[in-house]
Amino acid sequence: MKKHFILLVAGFFLLGCDDLLNKDPLATLSVASGYRTEADAMKALAAAYNPLYNYPGYDGYSIYDIVTDNALKGGEGPSDGSYFNDIANFTIASTNTVALQVWRNSYLGVFRSHLVLENVPGIEMDESKKSRILAEARFLRAYYYFILVTLFGDVPLIKTSQVDVKTVARDPKADVYQFIREDLSAAADVLPAKSAMPAAENGRITKGAAQAYLGKVFLYMGDFANAEIWFKKVIDSNEYRLVSDYASLFTIGGEFGDENIFEINHLYSAQFLTARNLASIRQGSAGMYGYGFANPSQDLVDEFEEGDPRLWQTVYKQGDLMPDGKIADIGNSETGYMSKKAYLVASDFPPTGDPIHSGRNEIKLRYGMLLLWYAEAANENGNGPAAVNSVNEVRRRARQGNQQVLPDIAAGSKEELRQAIYHEQRVEYSMENHRFFDLVRQGRAGEVLRAYARKYNTVKGANFKEGINEVLPIPQTEIDDSQGRLKQNNGY
Repeated sequence: MKKHFILLVAGFFLLGCDDLLNKDPLATLSVASGYRTEADAMKALAAAYNPLYNYPGYDGYSIYDIVTDNALKGGEGPSDGSYFNDIANFTIASTNTVALQVWRNSYLGVFRSHLVLENVPGIEMDESKKSRILAEARFLRAYYYFILVTLFGDVPLIKTSQVDVKTVARDPKADVYQFIREDLSAAADVLPAKSAMPAAENGRITKGAAQAYLGKVFLYMGDFANAEIWFKKVIDSNEYRLVSDYASLFTIGGEFGDENIFEINHLYSAQFLTARNLASIRQGSAGMYGYGFANPSQDLVDEFEEGDPRLWQTVYKQGDLMPDGKIADIGNSETGYMSKKAYLVASDFPPTGDPIHSGRNEIKLRYGMLLLWYAEAANENGNGPAAVNSVNEVRRRARQGNQQVLPDIAAGSKEELRQAIYHEQRVEYSMENHRFFDLVRQGRAGEVLRAYARKYNTVKGANFKEGINEVLPIPQTEIDDSQGRLKQNNGY
């Protein structure tokens, strides 16, 4: 499986950005090779995983921290990655590069998942292996659609690989969510638990991941009752726990650890150096090895409680002693801070010495997040005691042995507990690309972002408009290709 991933990632990046953007993932593609053997099935599945590696604005730049009060864009100045400024300042146009890349890459993932689901059933092979491959493809299809519906709202719900781009139109978000839930539920019924998988299969999707994403989907829908149920299934499985060393989560040594529910598996290969891992270099300091994007804000730093060890495991400033013994140089950070979660320690550099070849994974969902999402759902359902216990479990780990900081929260009113949960969510997984989505689904985005603009007398956050800026514009090229059948989002 790992060999197939390396081959496909390398081949994907050999195409180059222009080739990717010039492809039409909604159009019918011919399949030159047949689906005859188990090896063919595994290659097809690896191809469906492959688009996970190419979300340039969605993940690698932590754009959905940059959009919020958590971070400023950074980079080499206003013109560097200006398309991120357009998103962050809510002046985005339908020609935005990031929106187009995420749209097309997501539909590429949907298409490749369709190919697995349509062609693998006819292969003569071990039925249990076949069922697992199909379950993984259903998870992946759901994951790609979840990105699309979260970022764009109503999107074309394409259920087959055979489709003419000129016939597609947008389907209601509710229908897309239903399709996602069906895929995740079917996947959860088949996929193995994490503890049942040998180390050689690390990187493949598990039952816990499917259940966790079902909970997340319900949470984003505002269905707190079902969100609580599905998050509780993951908790009760005893497959996951909070690791004691918070900082280790963001290193190669923390890969596939007890806290990790879903992560994208990066591998260093001297044979395929065209395969690139850009998350660390994009958010690395320009004074050390990176591009200097995603500068944590003073507002985020001030959100941490006094003595919270997570603060200096989340950000670093000029002159700090880094975990690998280096002295920090933050380059031209706009805020005076850089993200330590994105920092690549010396031992995690690849043999080439170029961080672009790093094998460090990207964590998409971990148990610390799930506990706080469970707490939010439980509190909204009136289950205050469960919510308090879940938040305090996260805070106890956050103390990292120092009993003088981060006291347990006490049971209070529903609103008091809600605010405590919101605070804990912000500090526990800040700079992990979730802040904007939390604010949107909680109905707080406009209030929080405009308050930030007033507090710091800045345009950042001031332009947010409810009913418009919760989603991105539909890329104009896709509207044109559909001959106008795709309709633009409100306000764009």
